[in-house]
Amino acid sequence: MNVHIILGLFALYAAAISLYLVLSGRQDAVLALFRRFWGRTLGHSLYFMAHVALPLLVCVLCLGWGVRQYDATVALHSPDMSLQLNVETYRDQMLLLQKDQTPDSLGVVYGA
Repeated sequence: MNVHIILGLFALYAAAISLYLVLSGRQDAVLALFRRFWGRTLGHSLYFMAHVALPLLVCVLCLGWGVRQYDATVALHSPDMSLQLNVETYRDQMLLLQKDQTPDSLGVVYGA
């Protein structure tokens, strides 16, 4: 599995656990410290930004990058070396094969 996808899933897990702890009313030491120094509203906002919003941003970026790179890595490590993902390249190869094939008088096609 792609490393970026795993990192994105871990960031999603961290954000979900932090959000659950805030919404359920349980406090950890960091939230209590933020609330003591910055007050209730600003403390919760800073905690939310640092422990929920930032991991969600990392999650979206890593999952997007991992999904985008996943097809390319599968194609590069494929044991089938004739795998062509480009439609124009496939079409050009088929046109070259058709030009190389000439029919015999009996209808037998000889190819290269």
